[in-house]
Amino acid sequence: MHSKTVKELLILMFLAVTFSACQKSTPVAVPALQEFRDSSNLFTIKVPVGWPQSALPGKLWVYNSNDAANRFFDPTSSSKAGVKIYAFVDSAGAKSLDYVVQQFKDSLRTEQAQIDPDVQTTLAGNPAVKIPYALKIDSKNTVYSYRVLTVVDSMVYGYEVAGFNNEFKRYSDVFDTVRSTYRIIPKAVAKQQLPDDLIPSQTTKSYDNSYFSIQYPDNFAATPKGPSGDIKTSVTIQGYFQDCTILVDVLDAKKLSVDKVFDQNKGNYPGAKSQKIQLDGLPAYLISYSPMRGIQRRVYFVVKNDNWIRVILTWNEQSQKKYSADFEHAFETAVSSIKFK
Repeated sequence: MHSKTVKELLILMFLAVTFSACQKSTPVAVPALQEFRDSSNLFTIKVPVGWPQSALPGKLWVYNSNDAANRFFDPTSSSKAGVKIYAFVDSAGAKSLDYVVQQFKDSLRTEQAQIDPDVQTTLAGNPAVKIPYALKIDSKNTVYSYRVLTVVDSMVYGYEVAGFNNEFKRYSDVFDTVRSTYRIIPKAVAKQQLPDDLIPSQTTKSYDNSYFSIQYPDNFAATPKGPSGDIKTSVTIQGYFQDCTILVDVLDAKKLSVDKVFDQNKGNYPGAKSQKIQLDGLPAYLISYSPMRGIQRRVYFVVKNDNWIRVILTWNEQSQKKYSADFEHAFETAVSSIKFK
């Protein structure tokens, strides 16, 4: 009887481990995709709808969750592991593809990465080299990755993916599908395709939800998102340049006043200048800072009906020098139009 019980327990343990392993290795289905156009107008790529993005001219980072973004920023953090997609373009000058590949591999060696043999492949229909590699974070965590590089018309075009541990394998189909959508826009064509209405329009339209309303330029688009972590809802408003945005998040204020919310979060903006203001007749805080060279950002804090509304204005002063004042004025006008509910 005892022997039978032990056997049954061993079988159950085996099944539990097997089931857990199957769950961890289950491939992730390819989600719906939407097109991203680089603000320097040199490449397009389709990325999963709803995945958090960060963009600069010629660069796009996409993560499967905000937690994943935090984890890649700080691999030792307790944020949930996930995956990243990175697409970019840069000047190659007279450098050959072989030189660019070797240069990248040299940089990996300085990080003590494990580099696997190159794979000859294509990117956007052009001859390319795929460099698989891995970075060991600690005894339990490794980031697996590969970068695909090609040189076209004196420009380096790249596609890179990365994932912690088994997540890299699980998202393999997503990585391959997104890569297949990468398209290169020739430099001559790129100049011809720039729209006439690059700067924010002075005519506005309204975005309205149950927490607030805001007026924004009518040649911009508002993209709302549902709940994510502490965020109840959010909307991103942007025009052609995807490094110039208005982001409005609504979070749970947890019964705190705007002063308490500000005190608890001001440490996230080191070196920033802050001031107490009013927004729609409510006490508010404004933080102004530059998260990196050429990028200007303003963050507003307001509390209404136990909701913390955070408004983030970002514009790339470095890449859009000609239009910086236009964006600043349009964004200030949008903020002054906000009505809280």
